[in-house]
Amino acid sequence: MRILELHCDYVKYTPREKAFKQAEEIPAADKGKETTLKNTLVIFATVEEGDDAATAANAATVVEKNYREVKAENILVYPYAHLSSRLAPPQAALNTLKQLAENIAKFAPAHRSPFGWYKAFELKCKGHPLAELSKTISNQATEVNIIPGDAMREYATLQGEKLAAAKEGKERDKCQRTGALIIAQAAHATLNAKLADVTLTQDGFYCDFESKPLSPATVEEVANECRAIIAAGEKITAGKRTHEAIAENAYAQATLSKAPHAKLASTPRFCALMPGSTLENTGAVNAVLITKFGGSCLNNKEGNTPLQRVYCIAFKTTREKEDYEKLAAEAEKRDHRKLGQQLDLFSLHEESPGNVFYHPKGMALRNALEKYWREEHEREGYEEIRTPIILNDELWRRSGHYDHYRENMYFTSIDGRPNAVKPMNCPGGILIYNNRQRSYRELPLRLAELGLVHRHELSGVLSGLFRVRSFTQDDAHIYCTEAQIDSEVKRLITLFKRVYEKFGFKFDVELSTRPEKAMGSQELWAKAEAALEKALKHSGLAYQINAGDGAFYGPKIDFKLNDAIGRKWQCGTIQLDFQMPERFAIEYVDSDGSKKRPVMLHRVVYGSLERFLGVLIEHYAGAFPIWLSPVQTAVIPMTEAHNEYAAKVHSQLRQAGVRSELMDSRGTMESKVRDAQMQKIPFTLVVGGEEERHGTVSVRHRDGKLERGVKTQEFCERIVRTNRERDA
Repeated sequence: MRILELHCDYVKYTPREKAFKQAEEIPAADKGKETTLKNTLVIFATVEEGDDAATAANAATVVEKNYREVKAENILVYPYAHLSSRLAPPQAALNTLKQLAENIAKFAPAHRSPFGWYKAFELKCKGHPLAELSKTISNQATEVNIIPGDAMREYATLQGEKLAAAKEGKERDKCQRTGALIIAQAAHATLNAKLADVTLTQDGFYCDFESKPLSPATVEEVANECRAIIAAGEKITAGKRTHEAIAENAYAQATLSKAPHAKLASTPRFCALMPGSTLENTGAVNAVLITKFGGSCLNNKEGNTPLQRVYCIAFKTTREKEDYEKLAAEAEKRDHRKLGQQLDLFSLHEESPGNVFYHPKGMALRNALEKYWREEHEREGYEEIRTPIILNDELWRRSGHYDHYRENMYFTSIDGRPNAVKPMNCPGGILIYNNRQRSYRELPLRLAELGLVHRHELSGVLSGLFRVRSFTQDDAHIYCTEAQIDSEVKRLITLFKRVYEKFGFKFDVELSTRPEKAMGSQELWAKAEAALEKALKHSGLAYQINAGDGAFYGPKIDFKLNDAIGRKWQCGTIQLDFQMPERFAIEYVDSDGSKKRPVMLHRVVYGSLERFLGVLIEHYAGAFPIWLSPVQTAVIPMTEAHNEYAAKVHSQLRQAGVRSELMDSRGTMESKVRDAQMQKIPFTLVVGGEEERHGTVSVRHRDGKLERGVKTQEFCERIVRTNRERDA
């Protein structure tokens, strides 16, 4: 048994629903009932294989000593499966926990939260020296291993949490595949739709169907049929290849001809190919939510058979669905497409699908981002370059993009020669490097570019600023020696951390390794992967391995930002490349006069500037920090008689470099203040006769705070200082 003890001012818990079938039965009245205990020693307990009554007795002895030392009033035994990977069977675990509580009851008021239930939970620790201790307890009285709290947290992170996450991930995927089977059966029953493909996503999954075009009405029919299938709780078994739904489905037959051992899942009325195993029956899923739908093409290749795509999420429990719906409601409020219109930042038009039209306020926001980017890169020793948008296709064949990326590229002909619109900036930057002979004294050479690139995206996947056809990458390429890789990557990580912290982002890190379709030898790849991993370890950053997701020319470190409501966004990346220096014969002259091959580091901090803007809009819900705000002040005259003074204040602000808007049109002062609040402007300056006489302004902050009698010059200096220091 492993236990973790916390001495708490109070603890609250509320059983919500069973986490698995073998969960402990509790009275109906206790479901949803909140229990509060004060001055309590909470015993988080994991029962392991082989634990028995003797283990429970030994644990009670250890608990009694600490209970008396901290002078707690209550003891709560709280089942917690994440302290060990060697879990006892559910019934044996429950019996041992009951015995532990019974033993504790002999010397203290004992309580036990229900075993196997999802629970809402809240506690406040006292911070006593014994407040956080983990112990391993066996059924032998001699073995009591006390581990300090920090070591226990490390153990839980590296062992229990890792195993729990892997198990949870497998169960999550099973749930999503079950949801896909339910959707496929429902679409077949209501629309005679034929399932072409199922793909799991970060949030859920999507299904591609051969079907008539979907509409809100037909999607509602499918949703209603899904609810009926879930209510029926139909058993799911390994499918039969002779099943009618498979025999009549040309897509399934094509897949089976290439992969005869592909997995099939079958209910009594339907059978479909699934990319893995499912849950045991359709009733094991609580709900399947259709989040959006639209057109697609077979294998995501334009020109192939047109299909209908439905994005969905399957939930095992009501609580999961409710949590998602709360998050979705918050995300809806933050939707960058709606806020982009409301705040007059940008627009999208059918005249140029997948391309962004920036309005003046959107350009002000973008320019503030670019200015910050340039200052940070100058500080880090980068030199800025710019390369053409169109280059001949021979360059792209040489770089490898033509072989690995041509389906995402645009081509044109100039003077009878084939050319391509650049999807990436690196080959153009290499031409600048190779324009003259380079010396080892120039390395590391850091060249940065805010480069406009174009990539062909299917119309069905275009999504606001998040998925566009033309965008600006804040690219940089670092040419260095192998010996400089470690220090350059660590320097990059420091830059990334500084930039992301400026916007209030925390982040997760992944090391992505060799993909299936890769350029170059396995030996060079192994060398590159080892170099990046070494730098990550030296930087002290925690990271995960993302096997097979590297770029086609090299492994990479990916930074996934966590926004204000907990969503993850892939933005920054560092890619180590031994391939392009070989393909383009990049060289430098070493100290001994010999010619050597440098290594290339490709990296972006923002990633796509458009996508990063979309993430920022949703992260801040449109209420940007002062230094980023497109409009920093709104100047509002109390009446038309004060228009002249308002214009003077506005002019003074603008001359000082403050982004100010004069709101002197017809309408009441109150309506203008309300408009400024709707625009999420940080400061609203209201001016009237009193302010004009004293050369001041009344400042209304975005959070409602009010300052009166602020000297205009003093206010200007305050905003200029904020812009310079980029404070909130």
